[in-house]
Amino acid sequence: MPEQVVKLKKKQWCPIIAPKQFDNAVIGETLVYEPQQMLGKTLSHSLMNLTNDTKRQNISIHFKVVEIEGSNAKTSITGYQIIPSTVKRFVRRNSEKMDISFTCETSDNFFLRVKPLVITRGEVKGSIAAKLRNNITSYLAKTIKKMTYEEILNELISHKLQDTMRAGLTKIYPLKVCEIRYLGIEAREKPQQVEAEAQEQQ
Repeated sequence: MPEQVVKLKKKQWCPIIAPKQFDNAVIGETLVYEPQQMLGKTLSHSLMNLTNDTKRQNISIHFKVVEIEGSNAKTSITGYQIIPSTVKRFVRRNSEKMDISFTCETSDNFFLRVKPLVITRGEVKGSIAAKLRNNITSYLAKTIKKMTYEEILNELISHKLQDTMRAGLTKIYPLKVCEIRYLGIEAREKPQQVEAEAQEQQ
């Protein structure tokens, strides 16, 4: 009986490519038998490395492989996040941390989880705190509803969204920090109402 010759398939390096927001830069590579094995793979990358801006070292961009082109794994952006250790450093005495979490919808029907982070320069209570919270969620929900997911990402990465939000809120009370702690795609059929202050993860 003739011997069966089994061909062993060799693994190959598969480059992972960022979307056009980052000029289709290579953000990693993985050794796989078939490029198709990369579909659905997720990874994170520092915004500092993507933009060559050292001021963005505390921000991570989350990616997911959504398409294979030749041996290249093309990605889409699934989230933006300030690393938790940085959030902790923001908080100091004699300030009020407003950590909110809610979902909303873009004009092109992406459902997003948004977690703004606002820290005031002094302690605020009662009606001022309530007004700040209402303005934060109202501004973001209305702004996001008018824009596509790609447009929101561009404004978030350029910090234009955060700067515009801050300009409106400082008319109510002086702020030390005004950021988007997290924004990412949420698998949900309908937008949720604004939730109570998020207590999870730091």
